[in-house]
Amino acid sequence: MNRTRLAVLAAILCAGAATPALADWNMIGSVDVNGRDHSVRNFNLGGPVDRLQLRAENNTVDCRAVTATFGNGNTRRIFSGRIYENRPANVDLPGNSRNITRLAFNCSAGRWNNATIRIAADIGSHRAEWQRNPDFGRLWAHAFNWGSNAVNNWQYVGQESFEGRRDSESAFTGWRGRNTTSIALKPLDASARCSRVTAMFGNGRTQDLNVNNGDYLRQGQYYKLDLPGDRRNLTSLNLRCRATDARRVTIQIFTSK
Repeated sequence: MNRTRLAVLAAILCAGAATPALADWNMIGSVDVNGRDHSVRNFNLGGPVDRLQLRAENNTVDCRAVTATFGNGNTRRIFSGRIYENRPANVDLPGNSRNITRLAFNCSAGRWNNATIRIAADIGSHRAEWQRNPDFGRLWAHAFNWGSNAVNNWQYVGQESFEGRRDSESAFTGWRGRNTTSIALKPLDASARCSRVTAMFGNGRTQDLNVNNGDYLRQGQYYKLDLPGDRRNLTSLNLRCRATDARRVTIQIFTSK
């Protein structure tokens, strides 16, 4: 192999290494922690995961340890340190340590206030194992959106298009007084990233919505955005998005009652 071919091969390998891996984040639950002590909170999982993501809400959280229990009964500390409010902490797992059955959080919230740790998982190719879990229908089936309109009875309401390499804004107003409990976004013709999605309600209030914990939206997949429990009367949805692997992306918008 001559030097030119070696250089080309090296460039391809470097480019591949520099490209961030896409993750399909599914919100799988939460634990509440207080600001007085490092109380241990347990959380059970329904199957293997490739990665975990922890997000603190209402406060910064300090964790002495987040410990995983695996299917073979072994335990291991997978995270320790500070989780800053609304700044997700990604937890990578070794290749042979995917089958987590339980997480134990030895954490406390700062400034003497309570906090919530939201737990998201990149389930990857392990969906079938989650679906075989006896508690899937009761605990997780209505939280996941794995490419089927029937999962949450999604109803198509419209779409917005975004062009260019930089984030651009678009407002969708076609609600017509629609009362809904949740929204789903689906990139139609490319993968996408939305840096901000803001919902406006009939009372004039606005709310920024969590969009896959800030990670990529994979083409053809549904991503659920939960609305605050006391705000259902949507009047508009402002999206700031861009395509990640093309110059243009159309994002379809769905609702579910």
